[in-house]
Amino acid sequence: MGQQHDEFLSGTEDRGKRLDIFLAGRIAALSREKAKGLVTGGRISINGVVLQKPDYRMKADDRVRVDLPDAAPAAVPPPETILLPVLYEDEHLLIVNKPAGVSTHPTPSALHNTVVNGLLSMNVTLSDMGDPLRRGIVHRLDKQTCGLLIIAKSNEAHLNLQRMFKQRTIHKTYIAVTYNTFVQRAGSIETVIARHPVDRKRMTTKTTRGRQAITEYRVLKTVNNATVVSLFPKTGRTHQLRTQLSDMGYPIVNDTLYSKKKPVFRNLQLQKMVLLLDGIALFAYALRFQHPVSGIPLSFTAPFPSWLNEVLTEHELS
Repeated sequence: MGQQHDEFLSGTEDRGKRLDIFLAGRIAALSREKAKGLVTGGRISINGVVLQKPDYRMKADDRVRVDLPDAAPAAVPPPETILLPVLYEDEHLLIVNKPAGVSTHPTPSALHNTVVNGLLSMNVTLSDMGDPLRRGIVHRLDKQTCGLLIIAKSNEAHLNLQRMFKQRTIHKTYIAVTYNTFVQRAGSIETVIARHPVDRKRMTTKTTRGRQAITEYRVLKTVNNATVVSLFPKTGRTHQLRTQLSDMGYPIVNDTLYSKKKPVFRNLQLQKMVLLLDGIALFAYALRFQHPVSGIPLSFTAPFPSWLNEVLTEHELS
């Protein structure tokens, strides 16, 4: 009993939450009642101390360990040969360039064609904290988004990276091509984001209840009736960039979840771009952060995908 466990690091947004509510929000398929049972059963420790009070109020940077009861063996994702170009690797972390059309990690109902499958086929050592379907995964890219992804190889790196994401010390740059021409050349988008009340696959900013989402942006160029824009998310909400841009009137090209617009353009550059797209026109271009173990500053950029080369040259980033 108790050999399988999850570990979490609370963030500032969790401050004041009840422990049982925090757990139900962090562990898929765990109801609040089941979370209470784990707490009262002595399976939860906070900062190394077993706590049996479901109404404990969370503090920022609480380290939570959950000892899970023995259960039926979890589904194991099979190794699969998937092209995952490696930009950097050491004993603690790995930086890969994820192609569009590949999910970040498996789910119980979709065990194939993910980054984790590809890493397993490469015999890469991965952190083994928490869900075995998410080994090494500390953040996600949507299936149809391409670009840079950080993978944790050691548990020490995994915990530290979790903390760094919560403290917003990992700086990400995306490049998107959107429909329509931006009114302002640069700015900051500050909204809240919540699950859409009708379409549960989508998120929305058109709500008074949700989690804070902040994105800075800078227009790189306009091409006909489209805009190429750099995006600098300061928070990491589900579908943050896709939702914010769509609700502002600038949906990302080929993002059928957030736009009914057809990617039909008169401009030849845009026509070529659409033909080369194998996902949505969103690219996780750059990462900048301190190494989670050594503290050495790291900076990475991914090579432009072919579709982006049709509408932007690298010197236009400066």
